[in-house]
Amino acid sequence: MTFDDIKGNERILDGLRRAALSGNVAHAYIIEGDMSVHKDIVARAFAKAILCREKRGTGCDECSICNKIEHENHEDIFYIRKDGNSIKDEDVSKLQEHLKNKPLGERNIAVIEDADTMTVRAQNRILKTLEEPPTGTVIMLLSENTESLIRTIVSRCVVIRLAHTEEIEDTESLETAKRVADGIIDGKSFFELKKMLANVMDDKDKAYAFLDALEHFYGKTAASCGETGRAYPKDYLYSQIRSIEEARRDLRRNVATGYVIKCLVLRAML
Repeated sequence: MTFDDIKGNERILDGLRRAALSGNVAHAYIIEGDMSVHKDIVARAFAKAILCREKRGTGCDECSICNKIEHENHEDIFYIRKDGNSIKDEDVSKLQEHLKNKPLGERNIAVIEDADTMTVRAQNRILKTLEEPPTGTVIMLLSENTESLIRTIVSRCVVIRLAHTEEIEDTESLETAKRVADGIIDGKSFFELKKMLANVMDDKDKAYAFLDALEHFYGKTAASCGETGRAYPKDYLYSQIRSIEEARRDLRRNVATGYVIKCLVLRAML
């Protein structure tokens, strides 16, 4: 997925396009948005716009560079995700060691998901890198709540605030997502839920569409305080969105589609 495929936040994305096209990219960005906003998708699209040699500023989504970025196996991109409830000092230390290496391509890029969960020690450690970043390095901190970051980190980054504006036009996937979500809350059996997802289990494209629709449904429900005729606690909604993001990452890593969807449903039923 490139900037051309992302709906909403056009002004912000146009600014990132121009920066990538001109090469005038800042050394650090905070990409902020609630759990229903695809911050990771924006980060990958920005990485493609920066590194793609076929279509600079946007990314072609077809070359080997774009494919590696999409599947999170590009040699010059390093990801950090929280371990348990937080990102710890040793995680940032590994990142710093990685960034000391000369990139195989044009730049090293770091993507820190859930950056607002960094411990104080981890934040102080990443601050040192933000103060003296290796030449050409781009660091993206994905955050739900920038207030949880120390102010000196925020002051050294370009802060991008994404709004939830994406609409889903795939009515079939939306209807399936709503039926599955309601079925889980209503206590339907795994067998019944599996039947609802028969067309999704063996088709990766349909699985992606279902995940998008389900995340859209949960995000809209959270934003409207759960006024859907079902009891959807916000903590539950946010945990489901996290599970959907994990499922999407598993699909990108070529984990079997049926297995990914089954695991998603089973986690939601716990």
